Amino acid sequence: MPDLSAMADSPPATLRNQIAALRRRRRWLPPLAALGSTFAFIGLAVWILAEHLHVWSGFIAFLLIGAMQYRLVLAAHEATHKTLMPQVGMNEAAGLFCASLVGVSLFNYRRAHLEHHKYPQSIQDDIDGYIYRPLITARPGWPRFLLLFTGNYVDIAIKLRRKFFGDGDLEGTHALVGSKKPATGAVLLQLLPLAGVQLAVFALFTSLVTWWAYPVFWLAPIFIIALQLDRVRTFLEHGYNYFFPGPPIGNLGEAPQTTIDVDTNFIERYLFAPFGFADHQAHHAQLTVPFYNLPELRQIMEQSQPGYVRRIHSSYFTILSRMIRAPVAPEFQGRI
Repeated sequence: MPDLSAMADSPPATLRNQIAALRRRRRWLPPLAALGSTFAFIGLAVWILAEHLHVWSGFIAFLLIGAMQYRLVLAAHEATHKTLMPQVGMNEAAGLFCASLVGVSLFNYRRAHLEHHKYPQSIQDDIDGYIYRPLITARPGWPRFLLLFTGNYVDIAIKLRRKFFGDGDLEGTHALVGSKKPATGAVLLQLLPLAGVQLAVFALFTSLVTWWAYPVFWLAPIFIIALQLDRVRTFLEHGYNYFFPGPPIGNLGEAPQTTIDVDTNFIERYLFAPFGFADHQAHHAQLTVPFYNLPELRQIMEQSQPGYVRRIHSSYFTILSRMIRAPVAPEFQGRI
């Protein structure tokens, strides 16, 4: 199991220089292409609704919008690390717009999400642990599958509280240690862009389709598709090593946080692991390297860091299937 803290401790000078070069190497084309294609697909879906609204076209548009909203969520994630756009002002503007489109306060989300990257930390301390801890100890097969997909609605309450107000896990023991909740006025000020963007989207759907298209084809896909995909990805990337190769420690709550890199196909990288998430271990090792430089960072880390685990050569679908069917390690049964 990779030790992320060990990988980050005092790398040799040559490695430090290589990583620093990757941090500084900023490009416009990858983020513009990623965001441009996302908005192009959203535009296509809205056009389908405006010109050919019926059951099947509505279903296709619903799926397409939800998939692209998920990409917007991950684009906002990149903006929280200030790696989405090369220039800081453009990064904040693009991140604020993408986050507001999917109902997220960028600055409060940044405040909470950076806690996820603290190291070293245990699975119990990880503020995203509420997603994958119960799934690791759930009975394999249908019980774990149902928990994976029905638990999303508990997650939504936690995610909304965190992304609106900057809170961590709703369980008191996993709240952000030492952090203070922002003042009410600050929260309202940060939510103004979100409200403005959502009103604009409502006006767009109302003018081009009909008033009820906004809740049906914009709000609903966020909760049914975008946040569900984010839940599945989090379980897969942060839970895999607790099944394969297995637990490094008897008490799951004390096990170290871990993640993986996945060598998958272009379609899955675009729809399920965009913005460099297929190299999630590399992102956790050096979170300020832009997403389009992560493949090069991964190669450097594989060659120079003994604690770095090489990529899993499989599709996300296959990995998820294996994780759903994997038995609970005896060390973890009833212990968290």
